[in-house]
Amino acid sequence: MDRVALVACLWFAAWIAGGAELAKLMFSAPLSGSIWGFVLALLTVFLWPWVMPRALEDWMHGSRS
Repeated sequence: MDRVALVACLWFAAWIAGGAELAKLMFSAPLSGSIWGFVLALLTVFLWPWVMPRALEDWMHGSRS
């Protein structure tokens, strides 16, 4: 799997799981939290250059040795 795709899958999985857990704890409705987590993942994917550590950014775009 491509490194960028792997990080993207983990990014979306983390937001979806976090939204589901938060909604389950607060509202007893994990499905709506999963949907909101997916929406937040879509909206925050453009923040990668400012949020991700430099080492992870270098690993994603580094050569395959």
